[in-house]
Amino acid sequence: MTDLTIPVVMLLIGIFGGFISGMVGIGGSIIIYPAILLIPPLFGAPIYSAHIASGLTASQVFFSTLSGSIRARKESDFSLQLVLSMGIGMLLGSTMGAILANFFNESFVNTVYIILALLALILLFYKATPLVGHPNYNKILLFSVGVLIGIFSGIVGAGGAFIIIPVLLVFFKLSMNTVVTNSIVIAFLSSIGAFIVKLLQGYVPISAAIFLIIGSIIFAPIGFKVGKMIPSLIQKIIICVIIVIAIIQLI
Repeated sequence: MTDLTIPVVMLLIGIFGGFISGMVGIGGSIIIYPAILLIPPLFGAPIYSAHIASGLTASQVFFSTLSGSIRARKESDFSLQLVLSMGIGMLLGSTMGAILANFFNESFVNTVYIILALLALILLFYKATPLVGHPNYNKILLFSVGVLIGIFSGIVGAGGAFIIIPVLLVFFKLSMNTVVTNSIVIAFLSSIGAFIVKLLQGYVPISAAIFLIIGSIIFAPIGFKVGKMIPSLIQKIIICVIIVIAIIQLI
């Protein structure tokens, strides 16, 4: 292993994760978490623990969703009411989840990730008809759902967008464009708590995280532009394929 192995591997993981996160409105954790666990050893790099992988994931999600959010909030589908109602709940939940993760072993953290991914996959296959006209957001329900998703996503260092998307599509019956535009901003708010907690816990190795972050920041906006040109059905298929691959890798 050379001194450049970890920077190059992390940069590539960040580029791919950032591009996909921007394209389909997710924070990238669905890709980044298993990738950090499985890819570095293939190149002779050290094996990262689940806690370190979740810390690195949290750092990537924080910066990639920040980058994507700057562009997303300029879109016509952006809803401050939706973002704040669900996002504040997720911020609180993810902070609690990140703190709780310190009390769980690696097997539990991986199990939580797999359960969330399977749930997202099941919900994406459910056909929901979007509501016609301007949606009437239930703030209390959005906040409550946000707290619940945030707790579990905080455990694995995720922004939770890969579960936010199917939940908003199925239970709140929002259009795909609205969901993709707002989910990345909600995921950013969610990622703040998890990132800060895991950084303070010492689970974010800066030397590896910085290259992961650079790749994500550069390619998340590019992915967002590409995503606006892709039909919602194709976006769903991409998300499903990514989730299936991630689950198979971890199992």
